[in-house]
Amino acid sequence: MLVNRLGIYVYFKQNKFIRQLKRHGHLIYVNKSKKYVLLYIDEADLDKTLRDLGKLKFVTDIVLSEYPNIKREYHTEDKEKEDYRLI
Repeated sequence: MLVNRLGIYVYFKQNKFIRQLKRHGHLIYVNKSKKYVLLYIDEADLDKTLRDLGKLKFVTDIVLSEYPNIKREYHTEDKEKEDYRLI
């Protein structure tokens, strides 16, 4: 059974807290210069995880990924005629 997962960007104050953020989800990406991590968590655990991360003193901001809201179906229309029309 596939579990729906969501991406969360967590911004933190210092790089030494990366190891502690691993406990809250599957760590995918770390940007040490901009001080954020990308965590994947189960959709069912979203509220609990956001509450836990919000309580941590070193977390400055939490942003949910917008990937589920992006339209992934594209219509294949012939736009070439409109691109080369004469004015």
